[in-house]
Amino acid sequence: MIQTKKSLNRFLLMSAVFISSLLSGCENSVAQDDSPLQISFKNSSSSSLQNLLVGDIVIGDLAPENISKRYGFTSFTFDTGMPDEDASAFIGGKLYTNHHRGYWCGTEKITISEGIYLIEIEVIDTVLFLSCQNAPTIFDR
Repeated sequence: MIQTKKSLNRFLLMSAVFISSLLSGCENSVAQDDSPLQISFKNSSSSSLQNLLVGDIVIGDLAPENISKRYGFTSFTFDTGMPDEDASAFIGGKLYTNHHRGYWCGTEKITISEGIYLIEIEVIDTVLFLSCQNAPTIFDR
């Protein structure tokens, strides 16, 4: 009886360790993403962003003041230190975008393919406004 209980406990413990290792490997897909460009997104607004899409990457839902996991991008464009990629999300069933952004000119555009960045998203009126504290500029080349 005692031997059977020890064997059962050992089996349960080993099963738990095995299952835990499988789950931890699937929990954060960024761990498997070897992209040299990793970007996460912070919803700095007071509204929930549903179905957030940045460039061609589906970020999904992002609650106020939450930060997404890091997503691997092949490239990302900035203009005058501001993120210059299309973004859209639904707020209360209405589509909000940043598609009508008007930077001064296109002479300070830079496309990056490596680094780690945090893009903040705010809602101003009916527009998504993207910013980045450590944005690269043409002077970083």
